[in-house]
Amino acid sequence: MQLDQNPFFRKQITSWYDSNFVCWTIMVLMVFVFIFAMAGIIIGSDTEEFQEYIWFPTFLSVLCLFLVLKIALRIKHRSKNS
Repeated sequence: MQLDQNPFFRKQITSWYDSNFVCWTIMVLMVFVFIFAMAGIIIGSDTEEFQEYIWFPTFLSVLCLFLVLKIALRIKHRSKNS
């Protein structure tokens, strides 16, 4: 006899690091890091000595946007299932 993996009376338990509060906190922090990276891109493009290092704040801003979008989709998916 197989056990039902998803019985209707059980509520899915989320880990503390995957809770809504932590997800929203990470999203807010990543927005601040994105703003910091954009400031680095602006400063780096203005100063000729730093132009070869613009790749780092650009990469940082792309990673922040990716993480914010991924967490937003996770929250949206979780709220849709509840």
